[in-house]
Amino acid sequence: MVDIKRFREWLIELKENVNGQAKDVQIEGIALAVREGHIIRKLRDRRGVILCAKYPDATVDGDADNFSSGNDMVLFLLEKVPSGSQSDEDELAHYAALQQLMLVLRNRLMDSPFVCDNEMQVVSGLTIEWEYDIFGGWNGLSIGFKLQDYA
Repeated sequence: MVDIKRFREWLIELKENVNGQAKDVQIEGIALAVREGHIIRKLRDRRGVILCAKYPDATVDGDADNFSSGNDMVLFLLEKVPSGSQSDEDELAHYAALQQLMLVLRNRLMDSPFVCDNEMQVVSGLTIEWEYDIFGGWNGLSIGFKLQDYA
């Protein structure tokens, strides 16, 4: 099971790395919560693009001497956009900018087979989905994957 304090540090490192490579849009902050529904309260007064995550769920395999945990992960890149406030062109431009940011995030996850000082490894395919009006009016993209940890 991923140490949640180290997981938060990893999200901060990921944000900084992505922002260092991003061209037009920057991640302004991080929201980490126990459940996706709890993220709504964490996002209430936030502005800009936020990297959101919930604490990872874990499935442990092996025995006491040799085990690893598979952690199901979903990260969100979201920005608050009031429903119906954008023209079709503005909406397309907004999603296009967030898509470029997501591609930098995806590449960062794929480039580094081990993260957190060889404690964790991205082990399964990445799934990217579009998000609309989630968590009380936030739009963007999400990326799902499995993170294997050996601690």
